[in-house]
Amino acid sequence: MVGFKLILIAIMIYITALFVAAEFALVKVRSSKLEQLAASGTKNADLGLHLVHHLDDYLSACQLGITLTTLIIGGIGEETVRTLLSPLVSKLPMSNSITLTISIVLSYFLVTFVEVVIGELLPKSYSIANPEKVVLGIAKPLHFFYKLTYLFIKLLNHSANLIGKAFGVHMVGEAEETLSEEELILVAADSYSKGEINQEEFKYISNIFEFDERQVKEIMTNRLEMKVLDYDLTIEEAIPKIIDVGYSRFPVIKESKDEIMGYVTLQQLVRSSYIDKNRLLAEETAKPIFVMETMVVKDVLKKMQEEHKHIAMVVDEYGGTVGIVTIEDIIEEIVGDIQDELDTEKEMIQPLGHHEYLVEGKIELDEIRHYFDLKDLEDPNGNVTLSGYFTSVYSNEVEKGFSFEIEGVVFTALLVRQTVVERVKIKDTRASA
Repeated sequence: MVGFKLILIAIMIYITALFVAAEFALVKVRSSKLEQLAASGTKNADLGLHLVHHLDDYLSACQLGITLTTLIIGGIGEETVRTLLSPLVSKLPMSNSITLTISIVLSYFLVTFVEVVIGELLPKSYSIANPEKVVLGIAKPLHFFYKLTYLFIKLLNHSANLIGKAFGVHMVGEAEETLSEEELILVAADSYSKGEINQEEFKYISNIFEFDERQVKEIMTNRLEMKVLDYDLTIEEAIPKIIDVGYSRFPVIKESKDEIMGYVTLQQLVRSSYIDKNRLLAEETAKPIFVMETMVVKDVLKKMQEEHKHIAMVVDEYGGTVGIVTIEDIIEEIVGDIQDELDTEKEMIQPLGHHEYLVEGKIELDEIRHYFDLKDLEDPNGNVTLSGYFTSVYSNEVEKGFSFEIEGVVFTALLVRQTVVERVKIKDTRASA
């Protein structure tokens, strides 16, 4: 009889382990992974997806199964183990009441130890490490158990909801278990720290969420740095200017940058030059897109896609031109700087020695802030480049040789063209102090 009970206890611990493994695997497994397995024809993948899509019901089935098997183990386990221990404990030089107490305590300890280690901890660890494998393995038996106890599980879930509402507890179902943007970034950061995704992948994920909220004025080429062509130039006159600058698209203006007639492309002008190189740019311009500087980047991208344009003119609330933005600018917000075959690689920060650095004016303030650890370097008008910072904060004072100091770091304008600071020398006096 004792042997039969031991076999029954072992079976119950094994079944407990299956329910525990199923419970953790269902919570851990990714439905996207199961969808891939189902698409490839993997056995039980479709049923596994069904379990995940009805998570509340099948978790309740797991909990019911664990409870039932644990009750059976508790009901026969202590008595069976105590029977096995009694010959040994009875030999102790103590009274019967004390030996009985010792045998009961030891019996509960041994049963609990085996049940927790083998029935819970081991299957939990295994299922967390192999969720897809476990879900595929337990899908059929768990589904069968759920069908067998369907009415009782529904009663349990309904009762839990009623009791929860009575105490003001909101019962969350699987459909409500979603992650916020902040939580998704934390998950991505955790995956990166564990080596599950690389630095580039983490950067793309982070950039996507920032991209969703960024305004076009943060990524545009500002008005002062815009390269434009006059509308009364001929194609023959314009092509060398375009080639000299190296851009493929140019805004065409009438008298000022506030009077943009359209834009031209180098490819289009080269074609037209074979027909009539003396044609005026005014006859070649394409209709531009105009967007507000406060428009979010994702909406600008959508507008470009709808109108099949690669460039947009950015205006302020009064209709004045504040800059331009290209599709390349937008893509770079996600994937980082794109160097084409005409670009030359140049370090934005070039050490000169003696704690001095040569810096390009178009470098972003964030990069300078982090490189030199400058907490107070912030543009009050929202400009994101060092050149924009010079113009924004110091306005008409900027000329070659102009300098200012922040937190012991001295910035000196070396190259200024039409009030645009193109090159800066930085000296870190903190390092030499």
